[in-house]
Amino acid sequence: MRIKYHPFHRLILAGFACLLFASPAAIAQALEFGSDEDLSVYGNEITDFILVRGQYTNYDGGRRGGFGMRRRGGGGGGGGWWDTDYPEAEENFLRGVQRYTNIDTNPRNHEFIELTDPHLYENIFLYMNWKRVPIGSSYSGPNYSPEEIEALREFMFRGGFVMVDDFWGQPHLDDMFMEMAKIFPEREIVKLDTSHEIFHVFFDIDEVAQVPGRMVTWDFGGFMNLDDPNYPPEVYAVLDDDGRVMMVANYNTDLGDGWEHTFYKGYPTKSSNDAYKIAINFLIYAFSH
Repeated sequence: MRIKYHPFHRLILAGFACLLFASPAAIAQALEFGSDEDLSVYGNEITDFILVRGQYTNYDGGRRGGFGMRRRGGGGGGGGWWDTDYPEAEENFLRGVQRYTNIDTNPRNHEFIELTDPHLYENIFLYMNWKRVPIGSSYSGPNYSPEEIEALREFMFRGGFVMVDDFWGQPHLDDMFMEMAKIFPEREIVKLDTSHEIFHVFFDIDEVAQVPGRMVTWDFGGFMNLDDPNYPPEVYAVLDDDGRVMMVANYNTDLGDGWEHTFYKGYPTKSSNDAYKIAINFLIYAFSH
């Protein structure tokens, strides 16, 4: 079973934001699960919420066109970066959702889906990584077909919410604006500040934290230092006619890495906590708007 676009579900899920509460002490210790558990403990149960990642057509520079082959976990060779951090990011994020909300899910309930698959419309929350490597190049990243653009527009106009992630520096920002303009050429891209309700619908977030990307800011000789004032973390959005946020894009931050490295001792715990908090807010907003 998946969450469908039904008013009854929206009423139930809107109530979650009122009924659920995490104390400051609990937030400070967020996602300390103790160990990277064996997912087999969850059996084969299909939960109400399945976290879906979008698989998009990739730029063909460097012979990496089409969807590309998955780079890890059963795939090989080149291809796009749509599966960056998959599936560890999804598994860990769902652990956080399961622990801090009453949403019916578990770490096994995630999948990736082609944007033109009709099953997309059975979901309410879509995650995508729009990374280009090298930054600003045409060797990777989304190159949407007209069919994919139409599917994404329809998904969001039906009430769906899209979160895109992992942009760093001006070339990535320019790419992000270009891709969002392909989907919504008629709509303004706005920068959200922390007074927007999306930052307070579950956790109160008064500052957009920079969640470090492993390849960008640390551990692999990245090109910038964490909290570099030249790379401020920001959240951009596209709104519908009623002001509902349909799409958010996280800039100069990498929530996927924050989830993926939850169990890696070298990764700062605070950054993982920040990644869960803002993404859970996005999720609750999607369910309740």
